[in-house]
Amino acid sequence: MDEAWYIVEQQIRDRLTEALATARIRTLTQKLAPTARRPNSVGITIIRLASWVLARAMQLPLVLSRALANVQAATKRS
Repeated sequence: MDEAWYIVEQQIRDRLTEALATARIRTLTQKLAPTARRPNSVGITIIRLASWVLARAMQLPLVLSRALANVQAATKRS
């Protein structure tokens, strides 16, 4: 009877140890993993800046071609 009680007590301790280890792992994983609810403001700022630079770079050839056309038209009139 005493040996059976010891075995049951040991099983309970093993289960508690496993549960604590699982809880620790879950806590560490949640701390290390980025949350989807909180956006990274630095990343968003960088993406917005890159988009703005790309938009400006795409507008530049259009502005230059218009300026060149105006210069050519002015020289033709002279």
